[in-house]
Amino acid sequence: MGSTFFIARRYLFSKKSRNVINIISGVAVFGIAISTAALIILLSAFNGIENLVITLFSTFEPDIKIEAVESKTFDPSFIPDEVYQVDGVVDYTQVLEEIVIIKNEEMFVIGSVKGVEESFLEMSEMDEHLLDGENTIYLGDVPVGLVGFGILESVGGYIFQSDFPPENFTIYSPNRNEKISRRNVDAFTTSTIPIVGTFSFNNEVDETYLVVPIEYAREILNYKNEVSAIEMKFEEGYDLEEVKEELMAIIGPSFKVKTNYEQNELTYQTSKSEKLITTLLLAFIFFLATFNMIASITMLVIEKKKDMQTLFSLGARKNQLERIFFYEGLMINGLGLAIGLILGYGICLLQQYVGLIRMEGNVVEYFPIVFKLDDLLVILGITAIFGVMAAYLPSKFLIKRILK
Repeated sequence: MGSTFFIARRYLFSKKSRNVINIISGVAVFGIAISTAALIILLSAFNGIENLVITLFSTFEPDIKIEAVESKTFDPSFIPDEVYQVDGVVDYTQVLEEIVIIKNEEMFVIGSVKGVEESFLEMSEMDEHLLDGENTIYLGDVPVGLVGFGILESVGGYIFQSDFPPENFTIYSPNRNEKISRRNVDAFTTSTIPIVGTFSFNNEVDETYLVVPIEYAREILNYKNEVSAIEMKFEEGYDLEEVKEELMAIIGPSFKVKTNYEQNELTYQTSKSEKLITTLLLAFIFFLATFNMIASITMLVIEKKKDMQTLFSLGARKNQLERIFFYEGLMINGLGLAIGLILGYGICLLQQYVGLIRMEGNVVEYFPIVFKLDDLLVILGITAIFGVMAAYLPSKFLIKRILK
């Protein structure tokens, strides 16, 4: 390896008789560097967005949700007490949820009323997501509501900052004993509730939910003590898949247990699919960038044709001559990779600690960046596979033709 590597290094870094080879080699290094940096930046950005999405959905949605398999609601007494005593449980709440019409003055929107216990406010970290008003579902003994910011805007609602009484939203909830039609005036139950606060988690939640006490939800929805779900929060670090298996063994086949990931599976899968497609596209761009390296090696082999014939006559083996240009390609690829890694991670670190790109009007001030070891391994794998191929093929076949 010593002599072949020495010659390859001299060819790469010493002045060549034809300046065009220098230019093509430089373009090859530049293309590999830019492709590598783009992979790092975009994959790290996708990681940041994925983490942001998980954070936005994981706070409002519980770690574990228990629902009935064959019915919309169920009696919570059917859930054994052992469920609430499994390791890692931080808190839980009974939930009753239904689609309703929410009206304020002459404006209305179709949304969902979510009846919860007071523990839900802490489970969902409502304090951190409350935009205005009070973080409560009771004022004394009076039930009140918290509404998503999207609904509040849609119906022209307002959260007063003074001692004025809160606005009352009208809720039209379907009557379970009546058939919904234009002529049936008894199809809906009409009720009102004061709105004392507005929250923001993500667009879907903000435009959908009105959170109220579960006792009030049962009253307006004509239920006695039924619930639509049991929501549970666990300590950080617990494997929710293992928790799910444990809970399923306790409650049996009449109930289904969903983890936070399964509740938002479409959102998470979409994010992962977008990242995979982007990775494949950038890998293809990197593949195209290696053609500059093939051109550089090809022109160098042609330029050094006489030198190769002389070395062969002096006793150099064919595989030694092939290795000279193979190492040349590896050095071009390695140099481009090193520059790309420094450039890519450098830009990402600047975004993390300085903030180059803002996200105006979003829940975070700057575009999020997250590093993952898996991404680095993927990038190294892509550059290694295409780089070795681009270095090996021209050195193998061109030397063979020259010696013939």
